[in-house]
Amino acid sequence: MAALLLSPLLSSQSFPANSFDQKDLNNEVIIAANWQQHSGEYAAYFYQSFNSATDQLEAILKRIPESKKPAIITDIDDTLISGTPYFTSMVDTNESRSIERSRFWWNHQEAEALPGSVDFLKKANSLGIEIFYISGRFNDVKAITINKLKQLGYPVSSENHVILQEERNVTLSKEDKRQHIIKAGYHPIMLFGDQLEDLGEVDKGLYPEKKKWVSQHQDKLGTQWFILPNTVYGFWEEAISKDYRTLSPEEKHRVRIQEVNDKELPVPVPESYWQHIIMADLWIRKSADFNATALQTYNLASKALEAPENRHANNPAIVVDIDGTLIDYPPFHLAPPLCKTFTEPEEKMRNYEKQLEATSIPGAREFLNKAAALGYEIFYLTAREHSSGRSGHKGDVESLTLKQLVYNGFPKVTRTNLLNRSKYCPVNKKSCDKEHQRKAITSGRINGKKYDVRLFVGDLLDDFDLKEKGLSPFDRASVEKTKSFYGRRYFIIPNPVNKTWMWHYYSGVAGKDICRLSEQERSEIRKSLIEDWPEKDLYKSVQHQDLLTFR
Repeated sequence: MAALLLSPLLSSQSFPANSFDQKDLNNEVIIAANWQQHSGEYAAYFYQSFNSATDQLEAILKRIPESKKPAIITDIDDTLISGTPYFTSMVDTNESRSIERSRFWWNHQEAEALPGSVDFLKKANSLGIEIFYISGRFNDVKAITINKLKQLGYPVSSENHVILQEERNVTLSKEDKRQHIIKAGYHPIMLFGDQLEDLGEVDKGLYPEKKKWVSQHQDKLGTQWFILPNTVYGFWEEAISKDYRTLSPEEKHRVRIQEVNDKELPVPVPESYWQHIIMADLWIRKSADFNATALQTYNLASKALEAPENRHANNPAIVVDIDGTLIDYPPFHLAPPLCKTFTEPEEKMRNYEKQLEATSIPGAREFLNKAAALGYEIFYLTAREHSSGRSGHKGDVESLTLKQLVYNGFPKVTRTNLLNRSKYCPVNKKSCDKEHQRKAITSGRINGKKYDVRLFVGDLLDDFDLKEKGLSPFDRASVEKTKSFYGRRYFIIPNPVNKTWMWHYYSGVAGKDICRLSEQERSEIRKSLIEDWPEKDLYKSVQHQDLLTFR
């Protein structure tokens, strides 16, 4: 968190009437924040990361030189402790990030531990691994930071294991801090963070250079390095444009909107929906951090393929989703946007055809080719339709999907292995949910073989067999009940722009189909879900006073 909070141009700025101001910029985070604060998918990714790291600890320790002391180095904010309320508390206000606000936040935040993190670090500590916490937090909040970590259950062996900014808040890079730990005789076995800078000395430059850096180090993801998704803020923001940090709110908005704008959208996008989704859309389309999370997921899934209990099962199979899991669908998630539909089959088919331009998700092709080489059957399970509805073109969407999968180099692509929403449905139903196709795989309906599905990969909880377990794939509580599965049987690609999740969650909150509401009503629901910072009003009451009293 601290990196962006230390920006030299943090104060609110005034703009002429009708211009884009700080409030508008703050509201671009709404859908990203909704996903992080409420989705089961966000929690599932954390369990996936910490479960996988836990499973590797003992084997790694056996390889550590006797002269070295094993250590784990972890970031704090939005890696262990949720920091998103700091940002969401500024929604619908003209307030902006500042040094004073940050200091007040660290002194007063009602923090909660993020899923899986406490148990993992306790396990590591019990094995004799030293835990170091490094952060951009200011050194004058060190005591309260240590107390908060201990209160939440994190093992803190000494204050020397919590490394913040030096005295007088001199900025020290995280790489410098890591080197300080190494020089003290420690051997870092794992690094954790929500920013690429938490993992290594990242190449400077814009996002293409950072994506190249991630690709060069991809083998470390899921073994030595573990990245957690942060769609709300991060260094990735600055990498979308040269001199981004020095831009005014209006200039930042212009840069952001230029990056997400698709002039060929066949239907208009509601203004508030477009604004609220910008940060989520930018993260998945324009950040190297997204690439890192996807590569980490596929690295972990590839490792699971090699497990004897998976590889030697009778008729082993994997089930993978397509859109957002294998195929990158932005900006097509905006076409149509939430609660809009294509009224004409020709229009619908043109949108599907545009998706042929989409590239594959990083790591997907390598994972599937490895699965095929190891003898797994692969089933492509998708919510796509069988046909567009055009007269005389039955199965046109299926044919296009097969073409797209082959074009991207995925193995075992056949009509039999591609299961869309019209296949194996109950009698008299032309379309059905994915549990019916999953049951067909395991029951022998497809080709007489009863497959043992060992791994599921998707970007939505509905891509896993939760319904077969009597659980709702749209309830975050289901993740808690299946938390041991993530990173072992279930593998998730983070996707904050998934419209299926949005529709189910927002409709549940509204108590009715959200698409029956006006766009203004939907906008208000999205904003109402923002988790506020309880001490925000206290901060407002003292922000004109000398905040040094809170140091």
